Amino acid sequence: MTSTMTPTATPMILAQTSLTSKRTSVKRIGVVYWQLLMKAGIPQADALKIAAAIAKFDIVNRRPSSAQKLLISRFSPLICRAQLWRSQLLLS
Repeated sequence: MTSTMTPTATPMILAQTSLTSKRTSVKRIGVVYWQLLMKAGIPQADALKIAAAIAKFDIVNRRPSSAQKLLISRFSPLICRAQLWRSQLLLS
């Protein structure tokens, strides 16, 4: 039986698999971070935004948006309490 996959399609499929895996990791880790942030005392909606920003930073090295940076600055003591502080989060 022959494969219909061309050699040029293989990197594309691998990239999609990697992206899907990273998205899954961001979601899983984000949920854990969200729970830790809420336990530290951050309100639910803000904790969700901060958790997403930190998870994306950890997994795909994506910098937080301006709005996320403001939340991170506002809740930095509680983020530290949750042991999720990243010194590079607010740079650049």
